[in-house]
Amino acid sequence: MDFLSQLFASADMQAVIIGIIGMILTFIINRAAGAFAAATGIQIEAKHREALHQAILTSVESSIKHGPDVGFDYLKANTLDYIQRSVPDALTALTPGDGVLDRLIERYAREALAKLGEPSLPAR
Repeated sequence: MDFLSQLFASADMQAVIIGIIGMILTFIINRAAGAFAAATGIQIEAKHREALHQAILTSVESSIKHGPDVGFDYLKANTLDYIQRSVPDALTALTPGDGVLDRLIERYAREALAKLGEPSLPAR
């Protein structure tokens, strides 16, 4: 025991121990910060995705109220205009690729038409 007491009393050994503890704490804090950033990033993305889908659904249902026989191009143009005005932050954050919005609009249009009992959109 006397050996350990002398070893830990040494200024050099204390510096080494403090350095090791500092590295361990840095590692733990870095991992926690990374996990926090990943968790909040996922939550923010989910919020934007939900807002975008809700805006598309709202616009499609509103456009179909003009008559289920309105053309898909009118419906798509109306919906794109609506989502660009109502959820621009979601569009910026998610940056959907080519055709993604078209497919989402078509999906929600088919679902809305099915609810009304109308014939579906023609296959594209």
